[in-house]
Amino acid sequence: MPVRDLVGALATLVACLVAAQARSADPSPAWRLFVGPSLTVPSFATTYTSTYSPPFLYTEHTSTATQTLPLDEGTGPGVWLGVERALGLHVGLQLSAHYGEADLSGVPGQYEYTMRYTSRPPPFYEPIEATVQRSEAQPAADGRLKTLAVALDLVAWAEVGSRGRVGLTAGPAWLHAKGNAQSLVYTEYHMGGHSTAFPQDYRVSFEFPASALGLDLGGFAEADLGRHVGVRADVRYCWAPEKDAEVSVRDIVNPGEIVWTVDLADIQSGLAPAPVALELSFFRASIALAFRF
Repeated sequence: MPVRDLVGALATLVACLVAAQARSADPSPAWRLFVGPSLTVPSFATTYTSTYSPPFLYTEHTSTATQTLPLDEGTGPGVWLGVERALGLHVGLQLSAHYGEADLSGVPGQYEYTMRYTSRPPPFYEPIEATVQRSEAQPAADGRLKTLAVALDLVAWAEVGSRGRVGLTAGPAWLHAKGNAQSLVYTEYHMGGHSTAFPQDYRVSFEFPASALGLDLGGFAEADLGRHVGVRADVRYCWAPEKDAEVSVRDIVNPGEIVWTVDLADIQSGLAPAPVALELSFFRASIALAFRF
């Protein structure tokens, strides 16, 4: 949805809320506290590309490697917590927070590698240009994406009979997401006997956090269960612009395959990873208990 349409919808709702407040005959405050589970339907899906120049220690060479790693967020559970104060008969202000987690996965990616170096094989040890090439599938991504959304909404509703109400919510929101996934491949070559190149692949996990201001739009239906408790079905669309999330290497995930050790800082420097294009927006649906006081 274009930003101008979201802003227009918010402005219209604000005007309706102001009109409803002006018509309100009961200014007495009333509070509602909401808490319940939720289901998040994400928008994040991308193919991350890592391009770098693998090192060949103490050897003159040129090299380039490219890895593609599809990242696809699945539907995941969460929890929603909110507090609402009525400002009149049909208008209120709501502060809420939603936290959710979902799996990151994807189809297997590809790793392409080309290196040229100067070899001096026996018995004559004359310089010879050698070429090493690799093209192979890599394991699919595996990880988690954690999302936090905090929103301050204006709320407008209409009564449905004597025990229910339906309404709309809209307001600004702050969204934060942090992904953790594996594996990026970092290859380092070492010169062995007979002037032969031996590779060492380090598979590493990485994280990519990002935050942004956006909008929270939604609707709800609520029914009373008793004098001070009810149940609310609440749906929201939390929108924020796509952000470039900086990538940080976290751990080596194949330590049993490592012969030559290397510092994570050297892998971070060698990969110089590009940011992940992180889509923060998501839909969510919640069923919450509503406590009135």
